[in-house]
Amino acid sequence: MARQRKSELDSLAEEQLRRHRLPEGLFTPEDSIAHAFTVVVNRVSLMLENMYRDRYGLTVVGWRLLAIIHNHSPLSAKGLAEYSAMDQVSISRALDQLVSKRLVSRRIDPADRRRVVLRPTKTGQSVYNDIVPLSYAADRALLSSLSESEARAAREMMRKLVERSAEIMSEDQDWISVLARFGYGATGERRLPGEAAE
Repeated sequence: MARQRKSELDSLAEEQLRRHRLPEGLFTPEDSIAHAFTVVVNRVSLMLENMYRDRYGLTVVGWRLLAIIHNHSPLSAKGLAEYSAMDQVSISRALDQLVSKRLVSRRIDPADRRRVVLRPTKTGQSVYNDIVPLSYAADRALLSSLSESEARAAREMMRKLVERSAEIMSEDQDWISVLARFGYGATGERRLPGEAAE
């Protein structure tokens, strides 16, 4: 039964991949929003990491989790996964590092013994307070070439894209349905800016 189900899914995947094949030269991954965001995130993260790796021995993921825990504590492990949109393995490793460095406390919730509660320690709060000014400066540096209204619009668009990604690209969403709904040639397709009509 499981083998038949896998075969049906493979057939559906092949059909969707054929159906939404792009014409040569229409789009490259380097043109994608996700790629642009990744480039920006990587550049900012590398600059920030030069500071917090040397001073505090933190990784990029460790800093992100510390910031989330600081801003949303007390936080469950499930809540941390939702806020970060990272895989469980990366979260577990970074969380173990934060706990071993005594930047985060991990305790069983007395009200619900199945739940783990995460909080920044005093040291974790101090490290957060040291790093966040550089994060703020990096944010302002990125927006410095934009007018005030453009910067507001960029933040609003980012908020909408984050919300939309949570709706459309959640853990339980499969790639085949995203391709079927939004792939090239799908009904109601909106073209990307600069994309030629057929």
